[in-house]
Amino acid sequence: MIKVRYQMVRVAAVRFSTKMVWVCVAAVTPLQFAFAAGGSLTVSVRDEFDEQPVITRMVLERPDKPGRRVTVRKTVPAGVGMVLDRTAEFSLPDGQYRFSMIRGPEYRIITGNFSLERTSLDEHSVALPRMVDMLREGWTSGDCCVPTSPYSLPLRMASEDLHLAAVLGHMDAKPIAGRALDEPPENDPAWINEHATHEEGLIFYRDLGSNHENIESTHRTKGAGPGANDGRKLLLPVEQMIQLGRREEVKIAIENPFAWQLPIWLASGQVDGFFLLGDWLRLDRKVLSISNGRGPQGATTTGNQVMGRWAEKIYWNMLDAGFRIPPLAGTGDQALQTPVGYNRLYVGKPPRDYNSNPLKATKVESELEWWNAAWKGQSVATNGPLLRPMLGGQLPGHVFKARPGEVLVLQAELQLAVRDPVEYLEVIHNGKVHYSARLDEFAKAGGMLPPVNAKESGWVTIRVVTLYEDHFRAAMSAPWYIEFEGQPRVTQKSVEFFRRWLADYEDRLKRLPAVELQRHVPFVRAARKFWTRKAEQVKPSHD
Repeated sequence: MIKVRYQMVRVAAVRFSTKMVWVCVAAVTPLQFAFAAGGSLTVSVRDEFDEQPVITRMVLERPDKPGRRVTVRKTVPAGVGMVLDRTAEFSLPDGQYRFSMIRGPEYRIITGNFSLERTSLDEHSVALPRMVDMLREGWTSGDCCVPTSPYSLPLRMASEDLHLAAVLGHMDAKPIAGRALDEPPENDPAWINEHATHEEGLIFYRDLGSNHENIESTHRTKGAGPGANDGRKLLLPVEQMIQLGRREEVKIAIENPFAWQLPIWLASGQVDGFFLLGDWLRLDRKVLSISNGRGPQGATTTGNQVMGRWAEKIYWNMLDAGFRIPPLAGTGDQALQTPVGYNRLYVGKPPRDYNSNPLKATKVESELEWWNAAWKGQSVATNGPLLRPMLGGQLPGHVFKARPGEVLVLQAELQLAVRDPVEYLEVIHNGKVHYSARLDEFAKAGGMLPPVNAKESGWVTIRVVTLYEDHFRAAMSAPWYIEFEGQPRVTQKSVEFFRRWLADYEDRLKRLPAVELQRHVPFVRAARKFWTRKAEQVKPSHD
């Protein structure tokens, strides 16, 4: 006999008049199972809306052994937990169990517990409630950096409702019990690109239209070098950037935003993307310090959120130094035990008709189209909140142009769905908080955001930060840019931020042997000149 008790938590959907702002707040729904007897449990999972079977991630634990997760034979590991492929039979030792079912950020989390005894056989079907369908609203999810794994990527992607993955190479997946092929069901399509390579904090992506020749062939060059026993020497990362950056089919992203070489990489002019969310934000463990790069600088350098805020600060300084580099998000090369798509990028295309639905994006139709939109910055990076923003009727990445003496009045509009309690919603204009409110304050204000009045070049982004305690969990739109007289915003403070970084890196390089140091000298000198020219571009600001 099975006793099931549901505790329902109402989902609040609030529509504010005039500016079409939707806020959907969903709390975790506990689901309690009580079994009179059972030694084997069969669980099936379906979507609550259409009743179709779905693949999800399940985390199973013993309450008497906190922190130790239970593994189940014939399932695919998914970092934290395992893939539940629509249905699974669990033959487990007697005792109490606690579980969670998580299918990416668009579904509510189902939690509960059950007990198993020695004899009997039981079955149960669980319905997963969806908070929002981002794909139907025109926003397609992707993980921009997935480390290779012997475990089925299509299944892991389906379990997180993820639609695109860029994999760092290829690895044949282990056979899967009960499946003839390593692929998701037809209703869970996935785009997987295995033509990305990782080199010391950089990722080199190849567009789909290329001839797919081995990109790694350019990572070495002839000539003797210290310690080289094959007559070849490894190129420096910046040398690889310069060689590969000349090829139209290759895009280059900074996967390690804390790398000591960052000012040199930016000076190369070859950077196409920047990881705002990466392997310093992970579910398997907390990351509180940097082992390969420059650590947080400033008053707040401790706490669980420090790494995420440091990456954000670096990115804002890049924007204030005149760079228009879109944000990316992904698992990262050092987070194999984090579920794929935990850090993800949602991209969309501009709607065909803004007047009919000013908040609607247009769904991308191919992997190539997804990446083109990502490189244009038509995106939101998130590891939790689901933010769909517009500014002045445009998606992120748009460049607003004006002439001297004009004032651009830009109205922000957004839709938001969240599972975690939210600390604040903010509109950031040129690195400063233009508007900040808790969700209850936002609701009391009628869901209206004050317009951004721009009198000079700059940028705007919208972000939502949660109260999640283990690390920085947030969503941030890619920037919108404001351009007067065809010039970006460049501030003295941000230029000095990177000049100081470069000087600290030079001090570290001086510890190298003289022969090795000489390889770095030309690039350091070129970066010095670059940042000096940047300083000369600084104009008086109205800030």
